[in-house]
Amino acid sequence: MLMHQIQKFRMWLRQYPTIRKFLKFGIVGATSAGVSLGVFWLISLQYPALNLVSKAIGYIMGFFVGFTLNKFWTYIDQTEEDEKYLLKYIMVYGITFVVYLLVNFVFDHILHPNQWFASMATQMEFDFIATYLTENGPLVSNILAIFINIFLNFFGTNKLVFKVPEPDRLFE
Repeated sequence: MLMHQIQKFRMWLRQYPTIRKFLKFGIVGATSAGVSLGVFWLISLQYPALNLVSKAIGYIMGFFVGFTLNKFWTYIDQTEEDEKYLLKYIMVYGITFVVYLLVNFVFDHILHPNQWFASMATQMEFDFIATYLTENGPLVSNILAIFINIFLNFFGTNKLVFKVPEPDRLFE
């Protein structure tokens, strides 16, 4: 029964190539974000004073996972052998990397969004969550910065790196 539903969904999805690309990009993004957060978490457990450095290392690891999966899965039908995708990808992600670090810095040292969320959790009487958010500001900042980066990376990857054609020209 489940296999039939999956097959039916896949057949429906073939009608909408843009949605298909977005879903694949989302899966790749979630995977690379998970790698990025995991690396950040592991390093920050050992070296809490190296907050921004651990975020940078996590970002770089997520970058390589994302590039590999995007090139060989998401955009496989749009890649050409001689094209310099890695260089374009590095340029796009280099710019968004700087934005990611700036957003993290601003969130960690100026805006403190974890306090906003902790305040909301307290108002809803989720004291455990409020305490967790208060004590884990860098993690909250990192998650928010990753979500901002997802949109920047999707735009850059589609418009500048792999140049997704318009839907009516997708199968020419």
